[in-house]
Order: sequence, then C-alpha cells, then structure tokens
Amino acid sequence: METIFRDVSFGQRLAYQNVVSSRLKFHYTEMGEHFDRFAARIAAKGHSPKGPLFYSLNNVPLDEIVDIEMFLPVQEETFAAEDGLRFHSYFEVFPLLTGVVRGNFETQTERVYAELLATLEANSLEINSPFFHVVHKDSSPYALVFVGYRDASESDDDPALTSPEALSVSVGSGLE
Repeated sequence: METIFRDVSFGQRLAYQNVVSSRLKFHYTEMGEHFDRFAARIAAKGHSPKGPLFYSLNNVPLDEIVDIEMFLPVQEETFAAEDGLRFHSYFEVFPLLTGVVRGNFETQTERVYAELLATLEANSLEINSPFFHVVHKDSSPYALVFVGYRDASESDDDPALTSPEALSVSVGSGLE
C-alpha cells in the first residue's frame, strides 16, 4: 500500500484496556466543554486516566451537530455503572490509516480527512470505521486522526465482512 502524503501511514492500531465511553450529539463548538465534563465525571468517580482522551466522529456534521463517542482509558479495572457512561474492558480498532493534524485543528482536520480519503481511494480501500481523533490536553502542536479500512475487492456477500462486528472494532465486555 502506498501513500503520497508525508503524514499518512497504514497499519496503525488504537488499543486500550479499561476504557470509559459516552456518546452524545451536540454543536461542534461545544466539544471542549463536553470533553471537560466527560473527564470530570470520570474523575469524580475516583478514576484516573491511563491514556489519552479520544473520540469517534459518527456522522458528517452538515448541520454543525456532531455525533461523537468519547473514550478515556482509566487505570482501574472496574467501573460502577452510571447513566450515559459505559465501561469496556478492552477497546481495539485495527487496521487504521493515520493522518497528522498540524496547526489550526478546525481548518487542518479537513485537509487530513481529504488526504486519508485520497489514500484509501488510490489503494482501492474502503472505510469501515468512523474517524477517530486522539486529543492532547497539553500544548501539543499536532493531533492524530485515524480511520479503519478494508480491501474494496472483498465480497460484500460475506457476512463476516458486513456484520457490525466486522467493523474492526473490538470492545470487550464490561459494565454499562
């Protein structure tokens, strides 16, 4: 597989243990507020982050409303159920194509999406996951965007490839 873009790479993986998640819909300008509230709810329950906050963008926000699932790995191996929060003992998405957003996140993310989509098309690959974004709370000058893929020549008639479980997302059992 080939890419003509410097910051795009194949075969990446997102994998974490003990992940808390929450899925919401809201105006894209409220993202920072929702990320902070999500992390605060987890901290208020006595849990400590063990990895970066990341999220999946589960729609094309034409009306500026985003459908996002936020994820935060925690050190603790159990999590008491709470409305709107889910616990996954394991989370993995593979294989992923990865792009790097440098500079202004809002404007440069669209460029990275275009590079990822062009790379998939040039290699006869199809998207099979939402876009995932890894958020850095420090002053990192970049962010990572991931998207799952599969070979476009694979038959859609194979139920192993078209079932919801075939989207390369493995989520371990946990409390909801």
